[in-house]
Amino acid sequence: MNRVGGAGTLNRNVNANLNRNVNVNRNLNRSVNVNRNWTRAANVNAFGVRPGWARPGWGVARPWNHGWYGGWATPSWGWWGARAATWGVATLATASIINSAVDAAVASSQTVIVVPNTEYQLLFGTVQPTGTSTVAFDVSANGSVYQLSADCQSGLLNGQVPGNAQEAELLNAACQVAFGTAS
Repeated sequence: MNRVGGAGTLNRNVNANLNRNVNVNRNLNRSVNVNRNWTRAANVNAFGVRPGWARPGWGVARPWNHGWYGGWATPSWGWWGARAATWGVATLATASIINSAVDAAVASSQTVIVVPNTEYQLLFGTVQPTGTSTVAFDVSANGSVYQLSADCQSGLLNGQVPGNAQEAELLNAACQVAFGTAS
């Protein structure tokens, strides 16, 4: 601090304007697509990834309404046709593929499944409906865990149309675990 004027007078005007421009892309692993709007999950604990329903027979053990999602050759989401053509995909992973992945994970005491056609890992035990067609869940990507939401009826991920085929697969997998018919 600088002394100004007589004895005991201090100049407390300090320049606190620090340059806060930071390159946020410097450590981004480009091998896995992570939407910048995804937020990190605050706490993923044993209960969160191993709820009572995530066990053999998980499809009927889910304590909420289920069985209405899927059963179509192409999703009924209004944005699907044009976006799918742009991405060069015709279909998403089937219910049986996703169900088999969850069955295998439960049988081997794993807490994640690799979302088909992506490098995302869905923490399937975190899937929790937040409404009759909406769901919250956690996903691991680039070594971080993200907390997301989906509207399975509208086909929205965090309130937005998926930005690529991998995000559409993630949306589909979370919705299948939450509301799909299980084997």
